[in-house]
Amino acid sequence: MKYTLQSGKYIFKNFPYVFAFALLPAVFLSISTDKGALTAVLGAFFQGRLSSWTFTELFRAISVLNFGSWQSIVFGLIGILVAVPCVALMTALLEKHFRIGKRTFNGLWSKLNDNFISTCGFAVLLVLIYEIWALIAAAILFFISRLGIELLAYILTVAFLLGLHFVLLYIVGTVYLWLPCMQITGFRALEALHYSYQLILPVRWRILGGQAFFLLLAEALICVCAWYIQTSLVFMLITTALYAFLIMLFCVRMEVAYFDRDHIQRADLTYYYQR
Repeated sequence: MKYTLQSGKYIFKNFPYVFAFALLPAVFLSISTDKGALTAVLGAFFQGRLSSWTFTELFRAISVLNFGSWQSIVFGLIGILVAVPCVALMTALLEKHFRIGKRTFNGLWSKLNDNFISTCGFAVLLVLIYEIWALIAAAILFFISRLGIELLAYILTVAFLLGLHFVLLYIVGTVYLWLPCMQITGFRALEALHYSYQLILPVRWRILGGQAFFLLLAEALICVCAWYIQTSLVFMLITTALYAFLIMLFCVRMEVAYFDRDHIQRADLTYYYQR
């Protein structure tokens, strides 16, 4: 949890700077969230009707590109496309602040040219991983719902949901430091991947623990909002805040972990100026 706590402190102290880049993709991802599918899946779960689950509803409730409507597809794609330059600019700002202690926006647009391709490739990889995971998760949950033994179905549903989240986080954790490795070291993609794996291997479980806690918390809050909040606008505002928080935490923790593991002195820390 060390990196998560350090990242939380950084976000708190520099909130306007990082939030500015996380807000826009969070808005589009919130709009693409299928509240109706979430409500239907949760309603069946809490009312003891797992057998009424359909594969389509499960996938729409989990997926970013849920194909529930053309609006969901369009806004989901826009959210991913917008996230690429926003994350590229955010990582450029974080690197600048960590390296020289300045958190100004000067020079970020020129840095965007260097970060854009690597961020685009990283984003495509994460989306592919997540969408394949969502497809598999929906298929497994649908199969469990057809077992016909209610108690067993509930036990397996909870167990597989937790297990599948662990698998997802484990896979993402393997490539978690790949982006800063490409951007900061200048290594080619495969060299950066190999180096990032060497860096993260000793601390992977600590990072996974923090990621699991906040991902499950955010998912639980989104489900609560889908179930209890009837107004679409309020639901969108709350989920936007949750998505923005996840984006900020993911990016800041990635940079914090990389600088620590690569033993790069951070100029933004107070003690740096007190020496």
